[in-house]
Amino acid sequence: MDLRLTDDQRAVQEAFAAFFAKEASPERVRAAEPLGFDPACWARLGELGAVGMGVGETSGGGGASLLDLALAVEPAGATIAPVPLVEAIVAARALEAAGPVAAEALEQVVDGTALIVLAPAPAVGGIARLVPGGAVADAVIALDGDELVLVRSPAPTAPVNLAVQPLADRPLADGRTVLATGAAATAAFGTALDEWRVLSASFAAGLGRRALDIGVEYVKERHQFGVPIGSFQTVAHRLADVATAVDGAELLARKAVWAAQTGREDASALAAMAFAFCSRTAFDAASWSLHYHGGYGFMLEYDVTLLLRRAKALQLTLGDPRHELAVVASRLLGPAEDAPPSASAAPAEPRPGAPTGSLDFLLGEASDEFRAEVRTFLDEHLTPDIVARAHETGTMHDWGLHRKLAERGWLSASWPVEVGGQGRDPLQMIALSEELYLRGAPIDGMGIASMVAHTLVHEGTDEQKRDILPGIIGGELMLCLGYSEPDAGSDVAAVATRAVRDGDEWVINGQKMFTTMAHEAHFAFLLVRTNLDVPKHKGLTMFLVPMDSPGIEITPVETLGGERTNITFYTDVRVPDAARVGEVDGGWRVMMTALVFERNAANWGESVRLLDRAVAWAAEARTPDGRRVIDDPINRERLARHAIGNEVARLHGYRAAWLAARGEMPAVEGSMAKLWTSEVFQAAAAELVDMLGVAGQLGHVEGAPADGWIEHAFRHSQVTTIYGGSSEIQRGIIAERGLHLPRSR
Repeated sequence: MDLRLTDDQRAVQEAFAAFFAKEASPERVRAAEPLGFDPACWARLGELGAVGMGVGETSGGGGASLLDLALAVEPAGATIAPVPLVEAIVAARALEAAGPVAAEALEQVVDGTALIVLAPAPAVGGIARLVPGGAVADAVIALDGDELVLVRSPAPTAPVNLAVQPLADRPLADGRTVLATGAAATAAFGTALDEWRVLSASFAAGLGRRALDIGVEYVKERHQFGVPIGSFQTVAHRLADVATAVDGAELLARKAVWAAQTGREDASALAAMAFAFCSRTAFDAASWSLHYHGGYGFMLEYDVTLLLRRAKALQLTLGDPRHELAVVASRLLGPAEDAPPSASAAPAEPRPGAPTGSLDFLLGEASDEFRAEVRTFLDEHLTPDIVARAHETGTMHDWGLHRKLAERGWLSASWPVEVGGQGRDPLQMIALSEELYLRGAPIDGMGIASMVAHTLVHEGTDEQKRDILPGIIGGELMLCLGYSEPDAGSDVAAVATRAVRDGDEWVINGQKMFTTMAHEAHFAFLLVRTNLDVPKHKGLTMFLVPMDSPGIEITPVETLGGERTNITFYTDVRVPDAARVGEVDGGWRVMMTALVFERNAANWGESVRLLDRAVAWAAEARTPDGRRVIDDPINRERLARHAIGNEVARLHGYRAAWLAARGEMPAVEGSMAKLWTSEVFQAAAAELVDMLGVAGQLGHVEGAPADGWIEHAFRHSQVTTIYGGSSEIQRGIIAERGLHLPRSR
């Protein structure tokens, strides 16, 4: 996996960013009204060869890859350049694909003597409706019935429209050249339309980023009640959500380009997913940015109004945006049994072009080989009885499976070989975690053991490393985390459990909440207060407390999701000073080290497993009138929307792992992954249980839809936005460290 751009690709991006900053400034965009077209900007683009850069060199073009084109289009989106660049680029590529019949038109496009655009929506009644650039183009390419045609005609007057664009209807009766007919026409149009989707997604990603930047800068400068409004938590948290979506849009747009460029089987689905998500995200970003401008955002002199109008107009280019979700569903699930054929929904014929450089969204050969090994292991060792027993008892741990995982060395797989690990990188580790979550393996114990073991390597004493560490990574010793308390949840530094020194021992009194695995654990990784005379986070110390120590009481707690957790009470519990991890009053540092190893968004697999079960059930189940449940348009929209959400979650998680593999600390990116993944899972579970109707209330009983697993996911998903750092904590990190907003408390 590699998300870097080459030097040449960065040069393309920077060159077009500089070009549009100059030639499509807000003043120039406004000056282009009321038509919404700047001839001078278009002429300068012609001088750069921008429209023909995606055409092969043998046809007189630049031979640029689709990725190069996307990098040129992103800054056009950021500036909402008043030129129909995407439509013209795609039209040029369609003309090249049409062959000799379009050679003259292609030559005119490449040399800048003709402006030809693609009509993204099929014609209706012989008219291409509201074609972007249609009010200034010399000709349009459109799908008219079963013919793909090039029609030359005078450009009509643009009607008044939302984003002040040169839109116009283009009649297709006269001046037409047929480029293809029948299935060939549908295929050619499908390819062109998917390239339009991919490039429009990149345009939207650029627009969304610009809208977010404008909003963030404004809330830093705008003061109310004597403070910047960016310090208001509601503002900061909302912008953190927007930032997470915008980052996701950029990743998805880039992946769609990569998939199209390399001819992947999922390229057509990714094109539709990217356009649907990126255009919606651009609108949301512009909408919230305008909102935080207050009344000023309503004034046309503010640039955010331009972005809002263009973002919404982009969403409407293919019609009702929800119809694009139907396209996504068709490409992911197959067509509905009673669905009429749709030219705009037809998948494209892949047309790979120039290499994408280093860009690669696959985890890599080493990860694939490790994934295959993990799957074989799970086929052998993860039985239905193990999964059933875990859910019956609420203990998401199985000693037999845990020891088998330890035998493989997977509790310490990411450690360097020289300290007893396997030297596996974060991309391999995310493959391991994905497979475990996808199969529903009960691995609570594995996660805790691995995290504490990592921490002991960095912070433990020589004695702890010698006497305790081997038992943890060998699968014989289990641990629980003693962090949270009744009045110290997200604010962990507020812990009140005390440890008082008594010679060479410490005496511990207090209680801990949510000590999952305490009833199976040999040690508690316990954070306690040892100093009352310093700021709260400076007076903490970490201990490894044996769970069989006198004075420890464990009370089970049943949870909404069926998992068991515990309350643990500590009454005059004595531990030697040798049980201390790290320095006295240095517990905060030790816990921060542990949190580095806790960060993991690979429970993305839970949401994927949920969606897979929902799709499988919906494909078999029937409605009262005999239709398949999966053919209901409402359900198809649901499934498509959550498939997109899962794809964005995957990209967030992969990005964080990729950065870690490069030796970088993905603090903000990890928080984005955790936030998006858990929120998507919770939302999907709530909606997909709705799809089951009244039977969605049934748990694991005979006749329950999907054997009750969707109902279980609904209950379990609620806690995922809380543990591992609540969504609010993640939003705070994103806002403060990622967007550099003033601290909000």
